[in-house]
Amino acid sequence: MKIAIIGAGPRGLMMLHRLLKALKQPAEIDLYDSFQIGGHVWRTDQPLYYLMNSTAQLVTLFNDYQEKSTTGPTFYEWSQSEAAQTFIKEQHYDQDFSKVCHSLQPNDFGPRALFGVYAQWFYQEIRENLSGNLSINFINQTVNSAAVLSKNRYEIQTDTTTITYDEVICSTGTSNNRLTNDEKSLANYADQYNLTYITPSYVNEADLTNITSDQTVLLRGLGLNFFDYLATFTTGRGGKYSYDKNQHLTYQPSGKEPKLVAGSRRGVPYYPKTMNQLPLGQHLPLYFLNWENIKTNLVDQKLSFAKFWDLFQAEIENRYYQLLIKAKYPNLNAESFTKAFQTSKDRKATIAKCNFNEEDLLDWNLLANPVAGTSITNIAAYQKILLQWVKLITDDAKLGSLHAPITGALTIFVDMRTTIQKLVAEHYFTNDDYVNKFIKEFTSFTGFLTSGPPVIRYEQLQALLEAKILTIVPPQLQVIGANHHFIARSHFYPGEIFTCDALIEARLPKTNLSLTNDKLLNSLQKDNIFSSYKIPLTDGQQFNTQAVNVAEPNFNPLDSQGELHHHLFVWGLPITGVEWMTTALPHALSDDRNFMITNQIAKQIVNH
Repeated sequence: MKIAIIGAGPRGLMMLHRLLKALKQPAEIDLYDSFQIGGHVWRTDQPLYYLMNSTAQLVTLFNDYQEKSTTGPTFYEWSQSEAAQTFIKEQHYDQDFSKVCHSLQPNDFGPRALFGVYAQWFYQEIRENLSGNLSINFINQTVNSAAVLSKNRYEIQTDTTTITYDEVICSTGTSNNRLTNDEKSLANYADQYNLTYITPSYVNEADLTNITSDQTVLLRGLGLNFFDYLATFTTGRGGKYSYDKNQHLTYQPSGKEPKLVAGSRRGVPYYPKTMNQLPLGQHLPLYFLNWENIKTNLVDQKLSFAKFWDLFQAEIENRYYQLLIKAKYPNLNAESFTKAFQTSKDRKATIAKCNFNEEDLLDWNLLANPVAGTSITNIAAYQKILLQWVKLITDDAKLGSLHAPITGALTIFVDMRTTIQKLVAEHYFTNDDYVNKFIKEFTSFTGFLTSGPPVIRYEQLQALLEAKILTIVPPQLQVIGANHHFIARSHFYPGEIFTCDALIEARLPKTNLSLTNDKLLNSLQKDNIFSSYKIPLTDGQQFNTQAVNVAEPNFNPLDSQGELHHHLFVWGLPITGVEWMTTALPHALSDDRNFMITNQIAKQIVNH
């Protein structure tokens, strides 16, 4: 049997590992990637100041689905091992990863480059433990096409090779997209007036050499990519952060930083992640969004989004008040509160009985818009208001997941993740609820609350705002090209404008089959092997998710006529919209959905 895995990032490697465990017959597996083993995101040559967004002790590449103990070292366990030190020495990396390993703590958000080293060691482990009738080969090239020769024969082409396979697994990552009309217009304007325009991309691959210290740079987007650009323009240009005698972080400029201006529709950066304080394998109990409650509330086998949202809110509220009581209300008992809250028919009344101070009550509108209701007269005033909130939420996040009322409560989202992924994958929502509520509202809102950077990035953000290296534009950022520059302003303060020499789209390209530049995805669409997942709505419209349409639970693509390709499999980023949260690294001892999917695909291949 000949098998191709396209993509040598974490998903491709997990798939390879699982297949080799499952296969009983002789097989040859080719692993394709235009980048090194570990893939695009985890390049080992990127600067160490680009951080992971997961805690070191929680992430793993070793499949432990439905196991009671880990089946191999987590990223942190590996980093502390002799095996890591030996591997690092053998590979002769340009960076001192040995030193990084020695300083890494279990709950640190480690460098992305070091996780890339872990991925490469994982691949070496796979190679060294191969049984005699199995072989693997890494082909460091871009796959241009995968043509169907027959029902179980596929021909894969790169620039220099053409090979035929019995089974093909597509686990590609983020790909660049063709520019939207707005992006084309801005790119043309930049060319016309010799400005810098950076389209959505990975920060370490963006060409920033033309941006000098006398320029003003506009960053459009306030998520993870934004924080990577902040690191690039500060630490990456020789600036230094240090703590003063009061343990307050301050920034010492190098003089090479440009003036930074940033904004987005919301006008507030994504919430920071607090430090995990739970040991590996320990999870917070779900009192509300659990399967017992979900099944009780099904109507015609569907869960209304309104009920889902009610259970979701209750879960976070319960955790928030538990932590708040422990932090500020010694006369109350957190366990007693939970029992009352769990059985209450009126949760607001249960909260009211506790007589919390008004400023301590969890306000969902304020959670979604932290600057709502504040009196802001100009952009300078907005900086002060925003800085107050940044300081407040940073102080909260520094307390850790078992003590921080706000960010600690948000960590329960990680424990809800697998449940929500199953609700999406198994179509528990009606099509209208899934499109109009879940995709268009819930995904953005929860991303804002839970997909932000480690708290150290927020300390740095505070230092940069105080040093006036960075200005954040109030909500509803607007950008045009005018007067030979990029002009930025807030919709709410049209009279105050920023004149910028460079515009950076501070976000990654979205998964979008209609716009992708990926040669393989375009080839498979052209040959009608891949089609977009379109969802019919009750108003007669169809919503195009721009994801590859696959039939679950086997992850075979469906063409536009609904025909399955049984020996071709697709998972990960290309099916974002069919699945939810496809970018997350697998967590150890959590029955992670990534591992479930690899098991399912491997089972199909072995049984073919």
